[in-house]
Amino acid sequence: MNIRSIGIVYNLKDKTRTDDLHEEYDEIETILAIKDEIEALGFEVTLFDQKEDLASELIRKRPDMVFNIAEGIGHTRSRESQVPCILESLDIPYTGSDPIALGITLDKYLTNVVLHQAGVPVPRAFSAGDREDISRISQAIEKEGYWVIKPRWEGSSRGIFDDSIASGPVELVEKASRILGRYGQPVLVEEYMPGSEITAAVSGNDVPELLGMMKISPRENRDRFIYSIEQKRDWKKKILYEGEDAVAAEVRRKIAEYATAAFKALSLRDIARIDLRVDALGIPRIIDVNPLPGLSPHYSDLVIMIRMAGRSYGELIKRIVEEALARYGARMTEVKRSGIVV
Repeated sequence: MNIRSIGIVYNLKDKTRTDDLHEEYDEIETILAIKDEIEALGFEVTLFDQKEDLASELIRKRPDMVFNIAEGIGHTRSRESQVPCILESLDIPYTGSDPIALGITLDKYLTNVVLHQAGVPVPRAFSAGDREDISRISQAIEKEGYWVIKPRWEGSSRGIFDDSIASGPVELVEKASRILGRYGQPVLVEEYMPGSEITAAVSGNDVPELLGMMKISPRENRDRFIYSIEQKRDWKKKILYEGEDAVAAEVRRKIAEYATAAFKALSLRDIARIDLRVDALGIPRIIDVNPLPGLSPHYSDLVIMIRMAGRSYGELIKRIVEEALARYGARMTEVKRSGIVV
């Protein structure tokens, strides 16, 4: 098997937008940074922006493998599965998880259900598809603390704001109705956990490996902190990132266990970022799974975390490529200007 050319498939962000419609998409700087790192490994690289003619472009240019970072087009919960489905139909190898895993993990409620059944700690969560569901949930949990209200299938903190925590039935109905109206999808009502937010990187296939973890905290004291879109957009001023030494040893041990268990339970591949919150009893619970993590060399959580763990951006990109090659029975053995012979 000769892998000489790698295509990068992506969705390009429109920087002129002020809303969060393109929040998950990539800036051209990120795409070019990945391109540079893959070329440094000896591969020829072709860029593919996901458009209506993506399949025909892939057929015409036919890369030997694809480095997939495409989030998909539209607003359905299956959008992240679009590009892998096309690639599988064309029999083109690609990096990252398959369409089923991507479909499940974009849907936060389904992810919660699957992980709970697998014995992986998750917060209590409810899904509301309409205002009647919202009313019923608000009555059921009227006296049970705080709840995070967010869209059921969004990423990059879309729909998660500084004020997305509800403390009673009136606030819950108000904030959940906002999600229904603005995003046109079911609402996830998730138990708020007062402990630290920690994100972990997992890589591998048959034997997934924890690459590192990072504690995420507000720089200013807040009664109840969530890693909202406002916090992420102004992370340099608002967020403090700390390496795994800032996490208690027992919590670190549990995170390593739960993150790798989630990776296996969801049949993920190559790379994922897994987000957790620590509950009142000190148990880290998984709140989100990201098998298409952001790869900006400047601000993506995964990249910041990997650097804190002593690895470079180039090492991260190489690791993803190597894991994908291994799945297809290939490995990098000889670097040539025309490509890697495997």
